Amino acid sequence: MAVTRPDHPARPPTLPAVQLRLSDAVREQLWFGDEDPARTALEASRSLAAALASAMGLKPFPVVAQRAIALLNDPDTPLRKVREALEQDLAITAGVLRIANSAAYRPRQPLTSVEEAVQRLGSRHVLEIVTCVAAMGLFKDAKGVGLPLRDHCSRVGAITRVLAAEWHQRTADNPFLCGLLHDLGKLLLIQVSSLDYQTLDPRALTQPDEAFVHERALLGYDHAVLGGHVLDAWKLPTTVAEVVAWHHQPGRAYERGGEVGLGVALVRLANLIDYQMRVEPLVNEGFIALLAQDGAAQYAGYSEAVLRAMWPKLKEASDQMLSAMGG
Repeated sequence: MAVTRPDHPARPPTLPAVQLRLSDAVREQLWFGDEDPARTALEASRSLAAALASAMGLKPFPVVAQRAIALLNDPDTPLRKVREALEQDLAITAGVLRIANSAAYRPRQPLTSVEEAVQRLGSRHVLEIVTCVAAMGLFKDAKGVGLPLRDHCSRVGAITRVLAAEWHQRTADNPFLCGLLHDLGKLLLIQVSSLDYQTLDPRALTQPDEAFVHERALLGYDHAVLGGHVLDAWKLPTTVAEVVAWHHQPGRAYERGGEVGLGVALVRLANLIDYQMRVEPLVNEGFIALLAQDGAAQYAGYSEAVLRAMWPKLKEASDQMLSAMGG
């Protein structure tokens, strides 16, 4: 039975203060696209707030990365300061150079320093690479179902970026981050032990658009919503948080249009491609034909011929990104 949200809901005395504040913050912004407004009921917001509080306490965004991102956001920052900031964490620096030299970014000559990466790729691209390394570094100890999930995120990030760059979808905002972080919420749910994915229908781990249905039924919210809120709390670009939060709500995203609509289309397309590549790395004509008919491909304007021609490049970028991320 649907739960009607009261205008002034009572708060149980056992809910911690931090969760109460988060509950207030997320209740109006669960990012659900359901026709039934009761999906944003108080119970769901409190459950999400509790998970968000746990996730934020367990996985704070690295301070070194925050500093570097702030510097990269300022066009007047000397490159020396960016290098000095990143040198406080050599693992992040090494990761930045590995990814900057991968097929997803395709430098004409190898990049050997952070300064060179900023000069040749631009501050914006280095910023997203720093964010990528810092965010995924939080899950370097992933195991069990978390390990293939982390690798899936890496591959989808690379595929999303190549789809955007090679087909000249210049209005896409931070496509790499949107793809990379689309399943951040799943990794967080595993870390905070909110859900044991191994107990779900096996299709939840092997098929797109499956896990979030189980999550909503069991938790009252899904990984996309949790991921969007965490990214917002990390002060990542709003568009990235919205694309992540809505990637299982394509109709809502396409109706919004603009960068959010295109970002969701690209992520969904990359997600489908990665699931297929894990089963069959080479081009499957039947899959390409079906993919071209998918709403994401049609929304973003990718024809069957273009998808077929891009397949080898997408596979190369996917493989190199996995290697660069240590997978």
